[in-house]
Amino acid sequence: MKKVVSMLLLTAMIISSCFMFASCSKDEKYTIGVQSGTTGWSFVTGDADWGFTGFSNVTVSSFDTAALAVSDLLAGNVDFVVVDDAVAKTLVASNKGTKCIDIPLTTESYGISVDKSQSDLLANINTYLGENKTAIDALFTKYADVSDDNATTWAGEIITSATYDSSKTNQLVVATNAAFAPFEFTVGNGYAGIDMEMAKLIADSLDMELVIVNMEFDAITASLGKNGVDIGIAAMTINAVRSQVVNFSDPYYTEAYQVVICKDTDTLFDSCKTTDDMLAVLSGLNIK
Repeated sequence: MKKVVSMLLLTAMIISSCFMFASCSKDEKYTIGVQSGTTGWSFVTGDADWGFTGFSNVTVSSFDTAALAVSDLLAGNVDFVVVDDAVAKTLVASNKGTKCIDIPLTTESYGISVDKSQSDLLANINTYLGENKTAIDALFTKYADVSDDNATTWAGEIITSATYDSSKTNQLVVATNAAFAPFEFTVGNGYAGIDMEMAKLIADSLDMELVIVNMEFDAITASLGKNGVDIGIAAMTINAVRSQVVNFSDPYYTEAYQVVICKDTDTLFDSCKTTDDMLAVLSGLNIK
């Protein structure tokens, strides 16, 4: 009897183990985290107008900020994060256990989007950008160590927004998405970041009062020309699709590109030397 019971228990254990193995070996794709609406999001999900084919072999997880994506990376919920290089470097600096694979996945330039009906404003902005390259370059140095993770401790200059008044003709109304340090972020009721300081410099050069309107990134281009919004400044990539809706200034940042952030123990990209190498690895990702 004891032998029969033992055999039954052994059989049950084998069946249970089989179910456990089947559960553990369930097909699971790699997951890439991105900030919603950004170039990284378009790159990973695919966008024919941008020339991005996307990656159907992976799962895409979207976040409100890149910092949240990195938090999920560290928590083991995503495998990689794709984000702008400047943002990636500051995030890695403030998140132990991560590394940036500093090989461009894309190349791009940032510009200021301008309401198409305001050609004079566009010309004035381009004049400012052309004559003040040193001052703009200094902003990138100033914010080199700032990310969404440490932006709340920012102790430098804070840009305040005036209240929009439709009866005023001397206001420069700027749309942004203040969740993308080091380019734009909130500090209490004020703003800081490369783009926000640049917006203030431009407004001052035009002898105009700066009004900042914080909104979702995807809404910025559509907002121009409505409710008084004149321009959009939000680390925005210049491309043909957006240029159908807005005019872009000359680039103020021409070295932008998308990169991969992963755990520092990850070796998948260690042999990569070029963009093609990176794309080959991403395209070849299969079941984990």
